[in-house]
Amino acid sequence: MRGLEGARARGSDDPHLDLILDACLSAVRPETGIVLNAEPRENWLQRLFFAPVEDMLVTEMLPSKERGRITRSSLPQIWTWIARDIAPDRVSVALEISRRLETEPDEVIEQAVSLRRNVLAPMEKALAEAHADDRLHQKISMLVGGERALRDVEDLVAAFREGAWLEALRESLPQRLTEWDFKPGSPSLTRIKAVTDRHNEERALIAAIVLSRVEAPESMLSLAAALSGSMSIRKIAESSYSVFAEMALSEVERYAGIACGDCTNLKLSGAIDAYTRIVKVLDRQFDLMEKPAWHKRVAETRRVMSALVARELEVATGSIRRLLVVPKAAPGTEPEVDVVLLEEAHRGIMLVNKMRDAAENLAVNEITARTRHALDQSLDIKTRSLLAALAASREEDRPAHLLAVDIAIDLCEAFYGKDYADQLRRSRKAALTPKPKQEARQAAS
Repeated sequence: MRGLEGARARGSDDPHLDLILDACLSAVRPETGIVLNAEPRENWLQRLFFAPVEDMLVTEMLPSKERGRITRSSLPQIWTWIARDIAPDRVSVALEISRRLETEPDEVIEQAVSLRRNVLAPMEKALAEAHADDRLHQKISMLVGGERALRDVEDLVAAFREGAWLEALRESLPQRLTEWDFKPGSPSLTRIKAVTDRHNEERALIAAIVLSRVEAPESMLSLAAALSGSMSIRKIAESSYSVFAEMALSEVERYAGIACGDCTNLKLSGAIDAYTRIVKVLDRQFDLMEKPAWHKRVAETRRVMSALVARELEVATGSIRRLLVVPKAAPGTEPEVDVVLLEEAHRGIMLVNKMRDAAENLAVNEITARTRHALDQSLDIKTRSLLAALAASREEDRPAHLLAVDIAIDLCEAFYGKDYADQLRRSRKAALTPKPKQEARQAAS
């Protein structure tokens, strides 16, 4: 393995080098739960140092800090603070050892474990001083990346300090938790309740670990209800198990943030599906008005999601009409697809289809119905018109005409389904099939 790492460091052009090295690393490092892939050895120590909070990390920026959920982007600056101000000598030695090609992965793990153990007390001391002195609080907050990052440090320290029983909890729970695992009397429910009752001050860390293992975030609401013994939002909120419901609310906010951010159509589709599943459970099984603060959180996500859907649907019909115009191409050049416009059109169709089940939850019934009607007319009429004109199109114009026809069929498949699109493809094929000369003369006359 050292030889493989050395070859990578020398810039070997072997296409299989990374694949083989990654497989070797995974084989000797299965217990960490960290997959480094082709990550440089330079980063190993930092990744392994934060390994105990891997299942508490959230990649997206939530509207506000959620206790137990650590923003992944906070870690690099926290690491810099530790390396510069908390334990510079220890970090420097550990880094020097981990960078050596002769250092085995297991030794890097040992360095990370030792470093965590040795920086815990200084980190706790720094936090205590920050809580006691406003000026110091402001200084440390600035050094780690802001107030939210400082609260991430608090979660990080708590996870390091309580690592033994948190790891025992992880080992006692299934890798994937379903609604059945939260039924009364189930081993997982019993275990979660016992650990939460015993370590109530760190219940947010427990909830974050459980959230990382649930198949569906909405099941966290069932868990909160089962733990508190009530389906009443008010009673759940007043119980010591409210944090499990708050994790579900933070997922509502996270998915809304993904949907409203710069994401692909595929990612947007997944975010809307996940968002609507949780909101439907909240609407059908609970009364959020019993807890105004929770109701306000969900209402804000509805507002931004509704605005997003309305904004996208407003432009969907126009995008499709522009796409279904035969493009003009200079002589001797191939016609080109407007990729951005095509993406917008597919996004509009996807949203119209999604809103069949979600429009009521987002209060966009009217614009959804209006857009669906407009798309139905535009797609059907324009596609048939393009197909009717295809056979008579001139040879030099045919590539551009075919491009418009293929885009129309692609959009029809997304809107109407595969069966209708297959009928259109047969019509396309028929239009391109040469007619017998006699039929052609009759058609011409």
